[in-house]
Amino acid sequence: MKWQMIALAAILLLAVVFGNALGDVHYSLTDLGPLAGNDAHGINDSGQVVGTKDFGSGSHAFLYSGGTMSDLGTLYSGQNYSFAVDINNAGQIVGISGQTSTSGPWYPFLYSGGVMSEVPGLGGTYHGSATSINNLGQVVGISGRPDGVTQAFLYSGGTTADLGSLTGTGGYSCAYDINDHTQITGVSTDVNGRDRGFLWQNGTMTDLGDLYGGSSYTRAYNINNLGQIVGESWQDSSSPSHAFIWQNGVMTDLGLGLAEGINDSGVVVGENTNGLFVWDSVNGMQDANNLLDSSGAGWTLYGCRAINNLGQIAGWGEDSSGQFHGVLLTPVPEASSLVLLGMGVIGFLTYTWRQGKRMA
Repeated sequence: MKWQMIALAAILLLAVVFGNALGDVHYSLTDLGPLAGNDAHGINDSGQVVGTKDFGSGSHAFLYSGGTMSDLGTLYSGQNYSFAVDINNAGQIVGISGQTSTSGPWYPFLYSGGVMSEVPGLGGTYHGSATSINNLGQVVGISGRPDGVTQAFLYSGGTTADLGSLTGTGGYSCAYDINDHTQITGVSTDVNGRDRGFLWQNGTMTDLGDLYGGSSYTRAYNINNLGQIVGESWQDSSSPSHAFIWQNGVMTDLGLGLAEGINDSGVVVGENTNGLFVWDSVNGMQDANNLLDSSGAGWTLYGCRAINNLGQIAGWGEDSSGQFHGVLLTPVPEASSLVLLGMGVIGFLTYTWRQGKRMA
C-alpha cells in the first residue's frame, strides 16, 4: 500500500499546483491577533509564523504554531524588546533583542531548542541583527566592526565571517536572506554611495544591476533555492519603487511596489499601493484583497514579509473594527482544482480496485 499512498499524495499536490496555474487559488485568513509594529515577519513550511507582539511586559518576539501564540521573551534580563525575523523548518528562529525598539544596544539572537542565545557579530559596539536562517542553521545579518564599519555577516559552524561590500572592506552592507545553498542576498553601497542589491556566493559579492540602465538603486530582500531573487528598484528619491525578480543575470520588472518574499515555486509576495500583492508567471500581479474567501470579510490587507513552499503567506492587515493584526493566509483551491482532485481520486480508486480484482 505504500506506493498507493504516495500516488494519492501526488494527486493532492497536483490539484493544488494546477489550481495555482489556473488562477483558481484563493486564501483563507487566520487572525494572529494585534501585533506591536503590525508585523508577522517570517514563516516556515510547517506554517509556523514569527514576528513581534505586545505581551504587556514589552514587545517581544513571538512564535505562532498550531493555533498557539508563544512569547519568546528577550535575550538578556532588563530588556523589554525583541523581534523574531525568520524561522527555518527545524523551528530555529533568529532576530534582534534590546532595551527598546528605538534605542540600543541591540543584539542578534538565535532561538533554538527553547533557548535564546546571542549570535556573535563582527566585534563592534553595534552588535547588530540576525535577519535570516536557512535549513542548515546558517545565520546572516548585519553587525558593526571595531573600526565602526557596518557590514553583512555569515554565522556558520560557530564562526562569524564578514561578507564585505561591493566596494571591498570599507563600505556598508546588510544581508537580508540566505538559501540552502549558502547563497546570500541583501544591499550594499557601491562606489557612488548608492544602494545596490547583491548576490554573495563562494566568497564573491556581485551587483545585481537595476531596472534603469545601471545608474539607479536596488535592494534585494529574498532568495529561493533556485537562486531567484526579489526586491525593489528605483531611479531616484522622487521616483516610486518597482518590484523585481532576478534570475541568471536578468532582472524583470513586476510593476509598482516592492517584492519581499519568493518561494521555490517562484510565487512572489510584496506590497504596492493596493496593499499586499501576489505574483506568479501565469497570473501576473494580483491584489491579495481580491483573493480572500469569506474568512477575510471586512479585512484589508496591507503588507507581508514571507511566503512558504505551501503558498502560505505571513502578513498583516486591518480588521473590520479598524485594528491592525497579524494574519496567516492559506491557499484554498477553488472549484476547478477540486474537480481535478475529484477526477484524480476517482481514477486512483478505480485503478486500485482493478488491481485488487486481478490479484484475487
